[in-house]
Amino acid sequence: MPPAVRALLVLPAAAAGACAGVLGSFVHPLVLAGLPVGLAVAAALSAGVFVTSGLLLGRPGAAAAALGWLVAVLVLASRRPEGDLVVPGSVAGYVWLLGGTLLAGGCVALPYGRGDRRTAAGTPSEAPADGR
Repeated sequence: MPPAVRALLVLPAAAAGACAGVLGSFVHPLVLAGLPVGLAVAAALSAGVFVTSGLLLGRPGAAAAALGWLVAVLVLASRRPEGDLVVPGSVAGYVWLLGGTLLAGGCVALPYGRGDRRTAAGTPSEAPADGR
């Protein structure tokens, strides 16, 4: 994939991260039978977006998705003039903010390899015939 196309695809990765942050912010307080199901679903969705963006675009894609997530969650965690607040200062809210931020950082730090291994000369590398 050409570098210019890869750079343009970072914007949809950031938008996907923002969508995951918005959806997770609304479902994180959901508790069923005493279990924080909403928090688990929100974290799984967010991790899926971060890792998928990283696999498709490398570390810049994962970082863009994490940044989009962080901006969306911080906006929803701030009080509006009307007094509305989506992510409250409760235990679930703090776990969502801090745990999600740690999750985003961990997903960005994963070693995303490039799908096409290239040599220093810029040509695809040949795998040995014996599998080594």
